[in-house]
Formats: sequence, structure tokens, C-alpha cells
Amino acid sequence: MRDTSRARMLSPDRLFGQVAHKLAVSIISGASRTGELLPNEDDIRSEISVSRTAYREAVKFLTGKGLVEARPKSGTRVAPRDSWNLLDPDVLAWHFEADPNEKFIRDLFELRLFVEPSAARLAAQRRSEEDLAKIAAAYRGMTVNPPYAEPTVQADLAFHESIFEATRNPPLQCLAPAVCATIQWSLFLKAPDDRFFFTASLVDHERVLDAISQRDGDLAAARMSGLVIDSLNSTLRLLAGRASENASSARD
Repeated sequence: MRDTSRARMLSPDRLFGQVAHKLAVSIISGASRTGELLPNEDDIRSEISVSRTAYREAVKFLTGKGLVEARPKSGTRVAPRDSWNLLDPDVLAWHFEADPNEKFIRDLFELRLFVEPSAARLAAQRRSEEDLAKIAAAYRGMTVNPPYAEPTVQADLAFHESIFEATRNPPLQCLAPAVCATIQWSLFLKAPDDRFFFTASLVDHERVLDAISQRDGDLAAARMSGLVIDSLNSTLRLLAGRASENASSARD
């Protein structure tokens, strides 16, 4: 099974990764606007020690994700949003860092709500005993470790990825990284402020596992829908609470 404990594909430890990260957050946050020239290495050297090679590698990396585009005789510029690869795990991670607004959160969970119940239905209908063992092992990993600890997050992501694997549908499985990136960053948002979200989530996951074990596709789909909706509601409550706190701090 692929390790999805880190949904980001980019290593922030490499110099070009630091440059790509800075440029990407600037683009996604709107500091660098569509059609504007991308800041060059001299513009960002005051904040990051950057070489020309690292800068070029970063620009090439962002071009592959659709965030920037090279125009003949006009330089490298910020690409329009409809060119961005929004399902790329790096792009999703940068969104959560730069601008985790309610519209973006709702859009991602809407995708989950379209995709994951169908994946759960197919998994229930097609899963092997080995598939079921993987899903069950991932669930157990969520129960034996502290809430939001790294092994718990890994287990949560493995639970969802194992369901996609059990569908036996390769095109559908290609959506698993985007789903896992959304789940990972939802967990990241909840971790500092958890009250009862984790316990409620465990119950939802167990119910999905039980339906897949019974090979009841409709029940698995319905329970996965409930899991996604519960996760969306708890995430939105946290965002609203943090927005209120930030507004109070600004007034003070």
C-alpha cells in the first residue's frame, strides 16, 4: 500500500522545494495575480537563499502543476486558475495553507461526497478477504493510537485508500490521492481544537467497515455519505470558530 501519511509530493527540505512553496502560496493567496510576471530569483532572495538552478527547477515544477505558464517574449507568468491542477496533492496542500476558505472546503467535500460513497459501494461488492483485512487493520490503527498522532493519521488515510483499492477500478483509484489530501488537511485543522470530533469519526468509520464486511453496497454508500457530511460539518464549525477568534483578536 502506498504511504499517504504525507499527501504532499514536494519535499520542503530541498532548496527548489522551498522556492516552489513560496511561489505557489503567493499565487494561490492572490499576492501574485493571474497574468502577472512571476517573481524572479532576485525578488525572493531577500527571504530565501536561492540559486538560479533551484529557481528554474521550481518554476518547471509549478508549470507541471498548471500554476505558471511561459509566454513567448513576455516571460513566465501566473496562469489562470482554471489551468491549475486542483486535484494535485501539492496544490491542495498549498490551498489549505494559503486560503482555507469555506467555499474551497465545501467544493472539496462535495467531490468527496460524489466519489467516496460510490467507492464504498463498489468496495463492499468487490472486496476480497485480503481487502477487508487491510481496511479493518487501518481502522484498528485509528483506535490504538492517540487522536491525531502521526500513526493515527496514517491509519485514517490508509482506511480510505484501502477502500479505493478494493473497488478494483483503476480510474477511480486515481482520485484517492486528492481525497486523502483533503482528509489529511481536515485532520490538521481539527487537531488543535478537537472536542468530540475524533470519537464521532471512529464510530462513522466502524459503521462503514461493518457494511463493507457485510457486502452491503447500499449501506456502505449511505454510511460513507454520513461520514463525509459529518466531517464537513465539523470542519466548517472549526473554520467559523477560528474566524470569530481572529475577528475578536483584530478588534482587541
